[in-house]
Amino acid sequence: MISLVGDWLSYIAVSVISIQQGGGAFSVGMVMFVHSIPLALMTPISGPLADRLDRKWLLIGAYLGSSLLTVGMWGAANHGSVWLLQTVLFFRVCVSGIGITARSATIPAIVGRDNLRLANALLGLTWSVMFTLGLAIGGFASELLSPSGAILLDASTFLIAVIVAWGLPSLKPDIQKGAAPRPGLHDVLRAWRYVKARPKLLATVLAKTPPTVANGGAWVTLNLVAGDRLSFTTLPIAIGIMQCVRAVGSGIGPILPESIIPRNPLVGTLVAFVGVMLLAAFDSVALSFIGLSLWGIGMGHNWVLSAANLQAATPDHLLGRVTSLDFFMFSLGGGFMALLAGFLCDYWNDPSAGTWVATAIGLGIWCYCHWLTRQPDSEAAEA
Repeated sequence: MISLVGDWLSYIAVSVISIQQGGGAFSVGMVMFVHSIPLALMTPISGPLADRLDRKWLLIGAYLGSSLLTVGMWGAANHGSVWLLQTVLFFRVCVSGIGITARSATIPAIVGRDNLRLANALLGLTWSVMFTLGLAIGGFASELLSPSGAILLDASTFLIAVIVAWGLPSLKPDIQKGAAPRPGLHDVLRAWRYVKARPKLLATVLAKTPPTVANGGAWVTLNLVAGDRLSFTTLPIAIGIMQCVRAVGSGIGPILPESIIPRNPLVGTLVAFVGVMLLAAFDSVALSFIGLSLWGIGMGHNWVLSAANLQAATPDHLLGRVTSLDFFMFSLGGGFMALLAGFLCDYWNDPSAGTWVATAIGLGIWCYCHWLTRQPDSEAAEA
């Protein structure tokens, strides 16, 4: 909860710096790119480490490293270089990726597999509240303290998170037959073969990717239109308000009853698609807020159910690596789509162009996931 507040503080701050320094839509897309791609690049390291070492100490180490690198971001922001700032941010997310993978892999060990859906729903609600609070604080902190001051505040949240994580019990993974996985592609590919032989599990691993691809385009659009649609306030606060509306929706989505939205992550994806298209299609503040709400509801619903399904279907000795594959898929898709969306918005001089392309690509991946859910598992699947 504490580190999440800091994450969203810096999201707003870095976005504001990128816009104010005239980098255009491509620069805004780069903010999401450097928040996403490191998770994919760290897959050969973060997955095997989470299946080899005590996950508690991976969390603590990741929080410490993130704090130090966030101080480096503060220095880059004061130096006035948006590209240096984003470079340091890139390395911070690399370090954070180790902790994020370890944190997700600890959940079954703490709550038991029977409570995974409820635990992930609670986690999703917590994420939503912290998302909302962090964005609100980020908007006001960027306005009152300056964007660089908000980044320095972010560094302190990671240190507090270290203190909290210190109270966790030992969380050593279940290592079968004494064969502890090593960082590198070999053991990640073993997990990939396990997933590939089980189409329904592969669909679960891919489930976050379609909405995250659409999210990449819509995130650029949101940052570009916020100042115009909420012209009664400043840019940092406008971005914060619009992101807060989306964040509230992400907390509502996982707790909606099945009679309203079925417990299928692919259904949540369709809701998110409708939301981002409303945001792209209409300049109306009211319709923008409805779109933001549906975007958040669909993303939150998808995220919680896909995470719970993945944790329930994966044995503990592979959970870190399969989780890292999940992160690889959606972070790669979302990161590159944000970059492409920024380029397209600049090229066509249209803040919504990237959202339409991103949603079309996301829908194509959604169709593939739906097809996978109807396929049988391989008889020769490796355990």
